[in-house]
Order: sequence, then structure tokens, then C-alpha cells
Amino acid sequence: MSPADLGGRSAYEVLGVSFDADSTALKAAWRRAARRTHPDYGGDAAEFRIVSYAWELVGDPASRRDYDRGFSATGAQRPGTNARSGGPASGPSARSTTPPADRPFTTRSSTRAGRAGSGNGTGSGTITYVPPLDEEMVLDLARSSQQIHGAPRKRGILPAGHRLVREARAIRTVQTHVLPSLPAARLVNGLHLTFGRLSSGAIDHVLLCGDRLAVIGSLQVPDGVYRWDGAELWKGDRRLSPPSLAPAMVALQRAFPDCTVGGFVLVMGPEDNPHAPVIQLDRTRSVLDSDAGFLTDPPANPLQFSRDLKMFLGTGPRSATVDRRLLARLLGALY
Repeated sequence: MSPADLGGRSAYEVLGVSFDADSTALKAAWRRAARRTHPDYGGDAAEFRIVSYAWELVGDPASRRDYDRGFSATGAQRPGTNARSGGPASGPSARSTTPPADRPFTTRSSTRAGRAGSGNGTGSGTITYVPPLDEEMVLDLARSSQQIHGAPRKRGILPAGHRLVREARAIRTVQTHVLPSLPAARLVNGLHLTFGRLSSGAIDHVLLCGDRLAVIGSLQVPDGVYRWDGAELWKGDRRLSPPSLAPAMVALQRAFPDCTVGGFVLVMGPEDNPHAPVIQLDRTRSVLDSDAGFLTDPPANPLQFSRDLKMFLGTGPRSATVDRRLLARLLGALY
């Protein structure tokens, strides 16, 4: 979605609050609007998506500053545009009565299988919420339905412009090529997980789908042909080291022992070309010879990365389930 999709209204008008409202009033207005428009409570799916997008624009101080400045180039592309696939669809099957507390809640997904990246056909079907959506003590309704959470964050005192742009591109890749096929998937950006004495450090992206967790790292390189030897990327005699996902994967596996954790590295060229760069696999060295063995698949360009990610998440036994308890724990680890 874009600001034009708000129907000529400002984000504040969509939420029903004045532009100078404080954060408490803004959040209260958002909760009221989300409950009023959510299809599972008799609302309209299109309006719920607009409400969700409005909240993405002004819901946290950084995005609100960008919005109030009139959408700078960075702010206009903030990864909060997930609302187009974040809410359940309208219709008789979506407007069911509140289920019993001991039963999971199932709703029809609004995602269409024919959209980009949905070649496996999993984009249409049902989403099961566990526990049911009416149990807001676990996680509120709007955030349970939202597919993208958090945003790239500045860490430390050094400039981070290049990293933030790279992370935003990674989010757009997942949003465009993966999420339409996996309506129950939830992307969480900018985490720092501590489990006992073990700290994961900064985690750029984690994608939750059922009981599977994908840790996502990214690398931006010049266009060309690269060789992956099981530990390093090579372009001729130039070596490029992909980000190490091992600490994050170990921390997540210990914190979520019932989940299956995988690691994926997205390699992007300077342009938004899903086919670039070209990465050739060198089978002469085994990935088990290095720490890169933590990777579920070799580093890949956007097209292959999206296929690998959908295969890992979509083949899980609970790929149509949003586990709200797991999601709430991940959101609690946001920076």
C-alpha cells in the first residue's frame, strides 16, 4: 500500500485521532479502529488493511516523524506496507462467531495465490490462530494479524545508512516474494535475544511460520558471477564473507526448543533484479568443513532465496498456523 490508498485521508483521520495526539491516545485509537474493522469481528477487510497501514505509518516515533515530514525517500519505503496481506478476508467464513476458548481460531486468508511469488499455491487457504484471537492477553488482535513487525534499526553510534538500506531491501524481497505465498508467516525485524547467559547479538530478520523459524541475513554485492565454495563467496580472486547466522540460530534454538530453526542468506545486486547476482556452487568443498554448515541453504539471489525460504517454511506441519505465543515472545525481543 501507499499513502494514496488511504482514500485522501491522513493516517490520523483513518485512526480517528488528532494529529497532535500523544502516543497513548494514538494507540488506544488504533486498537478501537482495528477491532471495529477486523473481518473476524464483522468488519471490512479492505478498511482493516487501511487501518493497519495507517498504524504502520504513525505507530512508532521514528515512522511517525517520517510521516509528519511528508514521507522522505526513506520513510516512503518503510517496510510497514505489509498491511495488504496482513488481514483475513471478509465473507461469511471470516465473520464467524467467537470460538470457544479451548479451540484454535481459523479464518480465511485474504492472500491470493496468483500474486507474485506464490507459485507453490499456498497463498489461499486458512489461517489458524493459536490461541484464539479473542484471547488478547496473549497478543492484541492487530499485531496478531500483521505480517511484518519492526523495522531496520540504527545500532551504536556509527553511521548505518548502507546497512539500513540493505535490510530494507531484504524486507521488501520477503514481502514481495514470500509472504503472499505464506499468509500465516510473520516477519519480525530488528531483534536482540538473550537466553540465560547467551546473547544472540543483533538479529536483522526472523520469519516465523507455524513452528519453524528462519533467520535471515543479507549481503549486497556488485553484479556479476560468484562462486560459493561452502564457506565463502568468490568473484574471481576476491573473497566476500556472508554474515554469520550461527549465534542467532543457536540463541533462537535454545529459546524456542520446540521450533525448527533454519538460516538463509540473501545476496542482492545493486538493482532490484531477482535473478542477480549469479551464484555458482563449488562442490569441491563441503559446507560441513566450516561454520557455514549452520546455513540451511547456500547464499542465494532473491529468486532462489525466496524459493528456498518458502520450501523450508511451507513444508512444515503447521505452516498455516500463527502461534501467537511464539510471536509475542519474538516481539518482546524487538530493539
